[in-house]
Amino acid sequence: MATDDRMQTTAGSWALLGSKVPKDAHIVSRLRDAGAVIIGHTNMSEWASVPVSIGTETDTSVIGPAGVNGVVGIKPTVGCTSRTGVIPISIKMDSVGVFGRTVADAVHGLDVIAGRDEEDPTTHDCPDHTIKYSEHLASRTALKGAKFGLPWSRCWDCVAPQRKDVALRVFKAVEAAGADIIRTDFPCAEDRIAPDGSWDWKRGQATESEFTVVKTDAYNGINSYLSQLSDTSVKSVEDIVRFNVKNTGTEGARPGDIPAFASGQDDLYELVRSQGMKDATYHKALQHIRYQCRDQGIDAALHFNCADSDGSEFDALLLCDHKGAGQQLAAQAGILSDRVLLGNRSG
Repeated sequence: MATDDRMQTTAGSWALLGSKVPKDAHIVSRLRDAGAVIIGHTNMSEWASVPVSIGTETDTSVIGPAGVNGVVGIKPTVGCTSRTGVIPISIKMDSVGVFGRTVADAVHGLDVIAGRDEEDPTTHDCPDHTIKYSEHLASRTALKGAKFGLPWSRCWDCVAPQRKDVALRVFKAVEAAGADIIRTDFPCAEDRIAPDGSWDWKRGQATESEFTVVKTDAYNGINSYLSQLSDTSVKSVEDIVRFNVKNTGTEGARPGDIPAFASGQDDLYELVRSQGMKDATYHKALQHIRYQCRDQGIDAALHFNCADSDGSEFDALLLCDHKGAGQQLAAQAGILSDRVLLGNRSG
């Protein structure tokens, strides 16, 4: 996220060291207006994930790190927060979210950054900008009468036994507070989720793959972002690729150069090959992932009717989502997901 000050906004890449952004990102302006002091940028894996406190997610870059670090993470529905001034991946899936020590901390952060931005048209379609989310924080009494769906196929049935032990203790506490937890399923599970429940954004042929959409959006979005920078010769994805090849010791352009990037910059090469063309393949892939993950995914699981259900809609879905299947469906659908720490094996 761009900060128009002496700090560097580089997406973890040496290629942008010394570049100057035109202004603060929209959400950075909102934070400053609310009295926040921006004390630094956290480092991240190059052109990818793992931010802290405020972060941007395409697919799992908020929810995943929150789980690894044992904090709360909220990825809002696309359009709830502005992406202006944020180094992009996908205009269809990117959303700026928050991390916090507690749900309350994260929600108060969301109150500050959520809102309409004239420069980000996606925020114009979000109906929730008048909501103050912190006013809806509640105690366990709010669980009485609530109904939660537990997606099963390629989700709960892929959770390791030791993780299930921890989750089941939390589920018992939720049920003791008066809620029901009922088995449900994603009808799209076989199409969208790997058999072992693992995250895989390249799953399916080109006309069905999330990565078809992501690589095209990323090529266009990154080029647009770079075009606004000054004091840098890096103005395109191709420039980034060339910089990485010349500086392979730090940038990991070749397979095996850097352990964190075992396959080198293969994804960047895919971006270049796409040339940002929104062709028939792109539109078919976008239509496919949206239909599967919304209509046959999240929405279908929320309305799932089984022997244990009375047919009414669930209030939310619960996932013990270490492998990322549920996060990925929410990302492709463009809707809210959040993560809280359930506990550990020692309690």
